[in-house]
Amino acid sequence: MPARFAALLCCVFLLAGCGARTVAVIDDKGFAEMSRRMPDEMRARKLLTQEGDYYSRPAASRPYGDILYNTLSPDFLFDDTGGHVYLGETFRTTRTPSSRISIRQNGFILRHPTQIVSVSMLGELDWDDNGTDEWLVSCRVEPLRGSRVRTYYLLVPPPSRQGQTLKASVAALYECYGLACTMYVNHALVLHGEGNDATEPATPVQDSVPGLQQVTEPPAAGKKAASGLEEHSL
Repeated sequence: MPARFAALLCCVFLLAGCGARTVAVIDDKGFAEMSRRMPDEMRARKLLTQEGDYYSRPAASRPYGDILYNTLSPDFLFDDTGGHVYLGETFRTTRTPSSRISIRQNGFILRHPTQIVSVSMLGELDWDDNGTDEWLVSCRVEPLRGSRVRTYYLLVPPPSRQGQTLKASVAALYECYGLACTMYVNHALVLHGEGNDATEPATPVQDSVPGLQQVTEPPAAGKKAASGLEEHSL
């Protein structure tokens, strides 16, 4: 039996034994980029195999862009991110008369006078291996002046009711000054409680993996199993 086929069968019937869980990937390119930036962390959390592959299951189709723009709180952003525009309860309420918004199916781009905020829904996964899926969301903050660009990787408990304000926890941060980039990983992550109530404070982000190059190639097409699971190589 070919090794790849055996690995797929193992994943379908005994995911824990394979060392990797399935992920409902919505943004293939964004998820692959994150995985390349923090492969050791993703393997440790059983989201990648030891070979660097991941197993994709079907993803839901929702208007994530609208949901995130209207309900995601910007309070995860670092205090030095930029000014009064982030005093709103959600990203929608940070919009100023001179801001511009572009919403797509899986995210949005909010152009403020001082910076551009790009938010994308990457997928649904069980980050802490506790049996509960979270939304994995990326938020890229690019100043219009200056060279520091930050990409926040967020875990967002799915909303339990329509219109609920979503509170994000920072799982990792990718920070670049020009071509010099560093990945920070939150190893002691405490997720907000059920229903997005902030029962625990966010824990500090810790320096984990340095990097000097951004990789943006999408994952190669993988093989499909009878269950609908797909194996992808980064």
